[in-house]
Amino acid sequence: MMKKSVLIMVASGCLLIATMAVAGKRSPEPIRVLSPETGTEIEFRFSYESFTGMELDEVEDFDGWTTMAEVSMPFMDKFRFRFSYPFKTEGDARVKPDHYIMAGESIDIDGNGGVFDFMTFTFEHQLQSADEAGYGLAYYLGAGAVPERLETTLARPGSGYDAISHTGTVFLAGVKMDRQHGFGHGIVNLGLRYYGSSDDLNPGSSDQFVVADLKGAIMFHPWGAVHPVLELTYLGDFSNMNQFTLHPGLVWSLGRNVDLKAGAAIGLGGNGNELGGHAQAVFRF
Repeated sequence: MMKKSVLIMVASGCLLIATMAVAGKRSPEPIRVLSPETGTEIEFRFSYESFTGMELDEVEDFDGWTTMAEVSMPFMDKFRFRFSYPFKTEGDARVKPDHYIMAGESIDIDGNGGVFDFMTFTFEHQLQSADEAGYGLAYYLGAGAVPERLETTLARPGSGYDAISHTGTVFLAGVKMDRQHGFGHGIVNLGLRYYGSSDDLNPGSSDQFVVADLKGAIMFHPWGAVHPVLELTYLGDFSNMNQFTLHPGLVWSLGRNVDLKAGAAIGLGGNGNELGGHAQAVFRF
């Protein structure tokens, strides 16, 4: 009788742990748009993005690729801390026709950093859960700085070569919302970025500027383990800088702990990425 009771208690405990683990698991997310769910797992993300035709302050037709590593950790039930690090960018561009030196010439750009994405620390707080309120809601606050300069072959008279984004800070704030619909999972991120200082990034030439960081996504019902996803993003000030991009893609869930994602980036006008691709791997622990 004692042995049977022990077996029942062990089985009940295992069932409870399994139920808690499933409840704490964050749902698969698109590449760029983040869910307001906090979850209970530590996550590692590794991202790759290619781009063409991007315009910056002193160059245009910037074609290249960039990579990002990210770790995020939940704490105190409704909070998450996120650290993002762009660790490599490489490409080539053409100097703008009105530049005072090497106008119209092709240059190389390379470095251990990002372009508009800096090294950032972000604090996230979930206010509402979709399971409880019918919709999810969270806010985030963050700050960051350029991790390392992007070297170029653009000559600087008397001092070697110029650099892009060799100094800069950024401050982030916004809200994240989601809701389940008949066609799938809808997610929206509405944010602002304030570049307190920057160098050679803004097509409008200002080193201090504010841009809207707007993102929306629909994750359709899965085909087995594969979720079709459609994302729409905008980064800009509705004036000098406008990066308006459509991102169709697929999210493949490999069991509980791994998601693989891939898709295209299609520019819809402005001076951002005209055509590229992106891929991401997510690992949960």
